[in-house]
Amino acid sequence: MRWLRGALSEKNGAFPVQKGRPNLRKVILIVVTLLVLSIARPHVRKHLELNRDKLVAAADLHIPAGVENSGEEHFSPAENLEWLDLEELRRARKTVDVAMYAFTDRRLAEVLNQLAVGTVKIRIYRDRGQYEEEEKKAALFREFSTTRMFRGHVNIAIRVKQGPERDLMHQKSYCVDHRVLRDGSANWSPSGEKSQDNNARFTSEPQQVKAFERNFEAMWSRSTNLVLQ
Repeated sequence: MRWLRGALSEKNGAFPVQKGRPNLRKVILIVVTLLVLSIARPHVRKHLELNRDKLVAAADLHIPAGVENSGEEHFSPAENLEWLDLEELRRARKTVDVAMYAFTDRRLAEVLNQLAVGTVKIRIYRDRGQYEEEEKKAALFREFSTTRMFRGHVNIAIRVKQGPERDLMHQKSYCVDHRVLRDGSANWSPSGEKSQDNNARFTSEPQQVKAFERNFEAMWSRSTNLVLQ
């Protein structure tokens, strides 16, 4: 009986129903939306294509998207410099030259190991005092130092500066594929990359890259260097 009363009420006008007449406001809204989308679509597509081309070009050069010739600065602890270094190292295709005072970050060491399995040639230059201290601490805790993690990789060469301990090899820099230079104050340690007040600067400016490579070759070629592998 309830359905019958509902049907009678609808028939008597209690619930008026509009048959065959669409809501005019909805129709206008749909038409306007379609018109706006048709106008905006070419501009959106052009914007996406331009950004895609920029990213592809950056990837082909093996440089971080957004790196300018004048340099790009990043600061910890506001930013995670370890993540930026990992991202840049993974772009390497041919060479990585590293001059690093402190190197205890095992995640960065693992990435270098992965690169060395392929065709990337890696050279690591270390400070004597810092290297020896890291080896002692690793032995104390019965674990591999980052240097020992590289044993057996023919594509990874390591040399240590010899001489008076006061004459530090204090650089915190590396160069990827002779194209992108990273320098700054951040050592390759978890605290140096993430919690200390440090900076890392990335640049693709050719003169700065060449200047680093010239200096690296001079350090690497010292006759007094300790050759580890």
